[in-house]
Amino acid sequence: MNNEESNICREGIVLAVNGDDISVEIIVSSACSGCHAKSICIPSDRRQEIITVKNSRNEEYRVGETVELLLESSAGNKAVVLAYVLPLLVLLVLLFGCYALTHHELLSVGVSVLGVVVYYLVLKSFSKGVEKKIEFGIRKKRKDGEQGM
Repeated sequence: MNNEESNICREGIVLAVNGDDISVEIIVSSACSGCHAKSICIPSDRRQEIITVKNSRNEEYRVGETVELLLESSAGNKAVVLAYVLPLLVLLVLLFGCYALTHHELLSVGVSVLGVVVYYLVLKSFSKGVEKKIEFGIRKKRKDGEQGM
C-alpha cells in the first residue's frame, strides 16, 4: 500500500485492539446520503460495518481513535469482478446455453439461477483465500496540511 494515488481511503473509528488485529467501525452510506436533495427525496441509507485489519506497521492504536482504512484500487476492482461480473457471466452463459440445448425457458432460468447460487456458495467456501488477496491497510488519520508518508 505504498502508492497513495492507487488507494481508496475510508475514515473509521477503532473499536478494539487485540494483538495485531484492529477492529475498525466505518459508516457505509448510499450515494443518496451525500445528495443535497435527500431530505425531499428518500431517507438516507446509512449502516455501520466492522472491519478487522492487521497492524502490519506495528503502530499503536487506541480505542476511539480516528483512523483511515486503505484499500488498493486494484483490490477493489478484483472484488467487483468476483461479486458482480463473474456471477453475471455465469448467469448469462447458463441461461443461453441451457436454452440453446433444451428450448425450455423455465428450465433455463432455473438452471441459470441455481448456477449463480452455486457460484456464490463456492466463493463463500474460498472466502479466506479471497480475504488474503483483498486486504485493508490502516494508518493514523492525518491532520489538515500534514504531508503523506
